[in-house]
Amino acid sequence: MQPMDVERKNRLYDNFAAALDHLDAERREPDRWEEECLSYALGAMACGMFLVAEVELAAFSRPVHERSPDALAALALKPARFNKDMLRHGLDYVRQHYNQAYTVDDMPPALAAGQHDLQSSLGLLP
Repeated sequence: MQPMDVERKNRLYDNFAAALDHLDAERREPDRWEEECLSYALGAMACGMFLVAEVELAAFSRPVHERSPDALAALALKPARFNKDMLRHGLDYVRQHYNQAYTVDDMPPALAAGQHDLQSSLGLLP
């Protein structure tokens, strides 16, 4: 299998940073939905699950009226965990420590199967 496209990974990093910059421009911290999306995207990038990170970054931008009411209700019951500074620090850490190319051969079998299933369900596989 081909190594992870470096351009794609860098685009993810840039999109994550742009999400934080967007919050900076609005002079606010992420709401619970945004925080959840960004923290999941960050964890996914650290694990080499770049499709999951892309999905989470897309969900970050979802307008409030398009967010699941059930998900919002569940999030309202949980305390906030991460602010912008913590998320930015996490991105810097991921860039420094996980900036190598990944192949499916590098992943545990269960993770590789999950990546394949996700790609297949999104219609990204031939």
